Amino acid sequence: MNQAIRIAILDSVPEVYWADDLGITDAQKFIDLLQPVNPAAHFDIFFTSKDQFPQRLDDYDAILVTGSPCSVHDDHDWIARLIEVVQEADQRNLRIIGSCFGHQLVACAFGGDVGYNEQGWVIGNYPLHISGQFGWMQPQAPTTALYHFNQERVTRLPKDAIAFARTDEYDDYGYTIGDNILCFQGHPEQPLRAMINFLNTTDSLSADERVKAERCIAAGEPDAQVWGEWMMRFFVN
Repeated sequence: MNQAIRIAILDSVPEVYWADDLGITDAQKFIDLLQPVNPAAHFDIFFTSKDQFPQRLDDYDAILVTGSPCSVHDDHDWIARLIEVVQEADQRNLRIIGSCFGHQLVACAFGGDVGYNEQGWVIGNYPLHISGQFGWMQPQAPTTALYHFNQERVTRLPKDAIAFARTDEYDDYGYTIGDNILCFQGHPEQPLRAMINFLNTTDSLSADERVKAERCIAAGEPDAQVWGEWMMRFFVN
């Protein structure tokens, strides 16, 4: 694939957390995942917790909202602004992808609900069962696996959302809205190194939760490249 496209990455990880994984930002990890799929793609990074946002959404074809250790319910002005930017991007029919926190924030932006996982922390490599099929899903894969690291989830989808991926515990881990919004709870951008580093810097887990997380992180390779292909094909579709 070699198609020119302009993508604004809205990195929602506050700078204080960058040291948790060698100072490598989530935005850079997404570029490392997506640029090889489409070398003609151009990326601009905006650190939303620093109140950095695109001055003109018309300068872009798509936006990508990353994960974050923050909750969508946190009382930060930048989160409220990010919701407004997502809504404006939708009004302009830009392609929108949200991952983890981004997936939850987009749901809230369009009338969905986010709450705590009933099963507690979800950390590790989990299978995702794909129930929907779209033209951008090349290569096709009825089941994929992705790293997860979250304690909140979408508890009610927006009115017009269509779920297309689920885990064994939850039905709404991947959804689309219309033709221009794609969201999922997982982390295709995170390497094994990052998952281990994040776990080592998380002190809110019980002993049992930590053992489970260590086991699930080690549960095979995630299908990051498949999701990278899907994301870029969605952007240019």
